[in-house]
Order: sequence, then C-alpha cells, then structure tokens
Amino acid sequence: MDRAAACAILLAVPVLALAFYVGTRTFSPFWGYGAALAFYWFCVLLPLILWRRGFQKVRFALTPPARWLTVLNILPVLVVAGVAATALSQTPVAVHVLAAVCVAAILNGTLEEVFWRGTLLQDDASYAEQIGQIVLFTGWHIALLFAAGVVVTGGPVALLGGAAMGGVLWTLARMQTGTIGFCILCHIGLNLFAFTELATKNAV
Repeated sequence: MDRAAACAILLAVPVLALAFYVGTRTFSPFWGYGAALAFYWFCVLLPLILWRRGFQKVRFALTPPARWLTVLNILPVLVVAGVAATALSQTPVAVHVLAAVCVAAILNGTLEEVFWRGTLLQDDASYAEQIGQIVLFTGWHIALLFAAGVVVTGGPVALLGGAAMGGVLWTLARMQTGTIGFCILCHIGLNLFAFTELATKNAV
C-alpha cells in the first residue's frame, strides 16, 4: 500500500467532514452534498492521484474476475437498482437532477477506483495492506455523516456497511485481475442507483 497516500487521505477525512458540514448548511441538502463530493473529487482524490502518479501506474483493462466474484460484484448493483426504481416510481425526479446524478456516479466511481484500488493499493499488497485499504475506504465515509438534513436509507449503518461491502468486493476483484476496469464499472453502477435513490429523498 502507498503509505504516503494513505497518510494523506487519513488527514483529509476531517477536512472532508467539514466540507459536508458546511456544504449542506450553505445549500440545500442534495446540492450541498454534491458540492462536498465535488470538493472530495477535485481537491483531494485528483491531487493525490496526480501526486502519486496513479494514472500512469493503474491498468484499466476490463478483465472480469472469477465467475463467483463477478456475480457477487453485480448482485449489489441489481439490488440497489431495484430500490432506486421503486423510489423513482413513488417520487419522480427532475431531468436535470438525474443528469447531475449520472455525472456524479461516473466521476465518483472512476476517481475512487483510480485512487483507492489503483493508486493506494499496489499489485503486491499483502492481506494486511488490503484490509487496511478497506478500513480507510470505509472510514472516509464517516465524513458523510456530518452532512445536515440528508436522508440516507438505512442511516449510518447502511452507509458504512455498504462502503465496507463495496470495498471488500472491489478489492478482491482488483487483486484477482490486476486491473480496475471491472471495479470502475461496478462502482459506477452502484453509485448511479444509490445516488438516484438519494435524490428521490433529498432533491428539491
């Protein structure tokens, strides 16, 4: 694991917590949440990736892992898709909000995988380093709990539990294939439906 990057992201968590705290109190919950996420992407992840030369190191090949792991990675996406479809049928969302959701899903899924599983996690990562990366990935989501007025289905337990589950599945896939292409697609898919469901509860 890239220890310098690990230390940097750990130090960034309180800053991210402040960004979510201020953003959701300055704007509406949905757009404040989005603004804080944008800060996370462009002021934390992207500089760390460039600093550690992540784009040069990472491999983007779309190589699926073993069949059982492929199924385990796709299953949560399908489950969350069902939840999002139900939520949308009950609370329609404006087209411009859905467009913002799509952009956010692509940016978040791509940049997170390039950093967490591409830059931070290296090909020769030990089991301890893989677990450490999963703990850090789950832990940064604590910053999201400082958002005000944002309704998240299942609350903090679902948020952190979902992050931990995703971290485990994407880490296993990355270590098995040596690439992050498949992880990016699964992450974008999960984000797309999770953010859509979030929009039905928070967009105004």
